[in-house]
Amino acid sequence: MEITKDVLANLHGMCSGVFMPILGNPLNMIGWSDLVSQDLMDRFHVFLAHTYVTIGQIKGRTLLPLPANDITTSEKTSSKDKATLLENAINHWTKQIKNVLKQDPENALKKGNHPDPLVEINFWKDKSENLTSICNQLSSERIKKVLKFLEQNKSTYTGPFSKLQNEVNIAKYEANENYKYLRTLEELFDQLTDPAKTLEDISELFVPIMETILLIWTYSEHYNTPSRLVVLIREICNAIIRVCCLKISGNQIFDFIKSGDAPEAGGILQLCIDCCYKFKDAYFDYKAQSKGQWKITTNALFVRLDSFLERCQDIVHFIQTINQFKRIQKIEIGNTKAKTLTMSVYAILDEFT
Repeated sequence: MEITKDVLANLHGMCSGVFMPILGNPLNMIGWSDLVSQDLMDRFHVFLAHTYVTIGQIKGRTLLPLPANDITTSEKTSSKDKATLLENAINHWTKQIKNVLKQDPENALKKGNHPDPLVEINFWKDKSENLTSICNQLSSERIKKVLKFLEQNKSTYTGPFSKLQNEVNIAKYEANENYKYLRTLEELFDQLTDPAKTLEDISELFVPIMETILLIWTYSEHYNTPSRLVVLIREICNAIIRVCCLKISGNQIFDFIKSGDAPEAGGILQLCIDCCYKFKDAYFDYKAQSKGQWKITTNALFVRLDSFLERCQDIVHFIQTINQFKRIQKIEIGNTKAKTLTMSVYAILDEFT
């Protein structure tokens, strides 16, 4: 037989299309007890369900495993057992759907991954497509048939699941809208994360970025809360820090110092500092234009950017100190510990010459 590149999909198709009908054929179960045949089919259905869910996870989608086609019409199974099997399916769908609903772009920040703003756009794109896929599955005839059977049998699962369906529709609308508005920032964020751009070019992007964010805040129904703004600004800060680190790394700084080009390292660091302050200035300018709606503490937004700025300023001060030491031609320290202190200064000079 031929096997496609998508091995799991091929396996699921083979099992559901070939092995399932063979195993389900009563002629192949002659001599088996009802308990054995039922247990075999149940285990095979569980295997197919896990395979189907895994296929969805590989594709970044939530696929809801469906019960057997004939479960609602089977004469061998009582209505009570049918309801139990279908309720187990709904319980599994509920867990899958709730896992999707609770996904939030802030989770990446909490894990310390330092995502950039393009991750935010991709998150809402994926969530929008995933929720749309779930809605399409929930409106399929097979799932409607399951829900109708349970409703006729007065199952307690139908009410909560109906509410969950409404939550999915609301979340889908929110994700679709958030992605629609954030797409207007995609080109600017592509430039912001472009390592080929100079720091001066990066600084020119801050005003249009903040202007677009303010427009999104004004016209969006959902992307206008402090929590959404905090996540987006922190992701922009991550992108700025990453670009600055690409322009000059810790090893490059010490290479400049050892080669006698410490002022050049200081100049690049000063450009990084200026770039960070220009972004903060742009934020505060548009915060003033938000008419008091951006009521967010500065620490929540710039905690990592401020730490990076402080580190850069410390290194600049360190470089300035090195330059001052290099200007010293003769050192004579006079006090009771003159010899020890003089030797210490010369030892420091030797490190940078």
